[in-house]
Amino acid sequence: MPPWVRRRLTPHPAGTYDSPLVLRHPVGNGLPRTYIACTDPWYGPLEWARDWVRAQPGWNWQEIATGHDAMVTAPGELARMLAAIG
Repeated sequence: MPPWVRRRLTPHPAGTYDSPLVLRHPVGNGLPRTYIACTDPWYGPLEWARDWVRAQPGWNWQEIATGHDAMVTAPGELARMLAAIG
């Protein structure tokens, strides 16, 4: 991880783990949905989210061989993947 990123890291807000999320519409609001899995290294704490996505109909699945912070470690590749979604 680049030093400029490391200097900006902060603890994850604990409230995101215990505050309920209330959705008023279906996930994605009927629009196409794509999950981009960062695979190198595989980020264990998100396994539940990946399992949930795989169990849902209508989701597209893509993988990028980088860590959880793909926007920092592989910005070009991630931007190409995002631009191709549509």
